[in-house]
Amino acid sequence: MKCKHYMVSAPTYVLDTEPLSEAVSIMVRKHMQDLMVVNDQHEFIGTINSFMFSKMLLPSEPQLPDDAENESAEDVDNRLIPHLHRKVGDFAASHPVVEPEAPLSDALRLLSEGYIRLPVVGPDR
Repeated sequence: MKCKHYMVSAPTYVLDTEPLSEAVSIMVRKHMQDLMVVNDQHEFIGTINSFMFSKMLLPSEPQLPDDAENESAEDVDNRLIPHLHRKVGDFAASHPVVEPEAPLSDALRLLSEGYIRLPVVGPDR
């Protein structure tokens, strides 16, 4: 079996020119852990994922237990807000892909390494 026989024909994605807030909205609405990023020609650029957002939510300095106890949800949200207007493309990370004609076993091997999703991308990206 080839990857093209098993792939999702209309995957969810976000344009690299969209603000990060759009990516967050899509991921929350569709309960996604990662999201494909494409350019205006729908060429695959990379992915963004929930781990990236978790890193943004971390305080810039280590916190003492008392400081952590006194922190509010608003304090945590405020660490993400400065990033929300930036373009998704600024955050897109490279990600392995497989070609449609590749054996499904190639994709399964990569998925077994811990990837949540594996984009099936043709030679034209």
